[in-house]
Amino acid sequence: AQFSIMSFDVFLQRFVEGKPAQVSREQVLPVLKARKYSGPDDFGFYVIEFPDGDDVELSAKGLQGSGDFTGCTFHIHGMSSHLVRFMFEIAKAGDMVMLPAMEDFVPILSLPEQRKGLPTELVENDPEPVLCSSPDELESLLSGGYTGWQKYRDKVLHEKRGS
Repeated sequence: AQFSIMSFDVFLQRFVEGKPAQVSREQVLPVLKARKYSGPDDFGFYVIEFPDGDDVELSAKGLQGSGDFTGCTFHIHGMSSHLVRFMFEIAKAGDMVMLPAMEDFVPILSLPEQRKGLPTELVENDPEPVLCSSPDELESLLSGGYTGWQKYRDKVLHEKRGS
């Protein structure tokens, strides 16, 4: 088992009428299959490799098969433009909202109509959900959270080595 501190996590979730909803596998699978990947393992994890040598773990239980598939999670170890583009494409293909686990949390919409399906607590929070219309926008939205996670990770690893 990995420590959650060891990855910067971005959750992708589809919502209808404020509740998690099924994602179209038929829309999401081709985006995955257009990349070099391995998996899924027994827990629904894929590892996607990008041309620049970076990779990402994608937790997408139910993406292949017949179980529920209401979203997925990117476990990010290194940010790259290839990764951001892939995440953006997956979110749009699956009509999913991106929920980065970061200090300055903001729901990131991949399509404008997603706002009306969000749970009340995501709409009424500050800041307001943000519509993201390009991988470049997504990269700038996530970069602050990723940098914060790196600092936190480095501090904890330094403390562990020092003890």
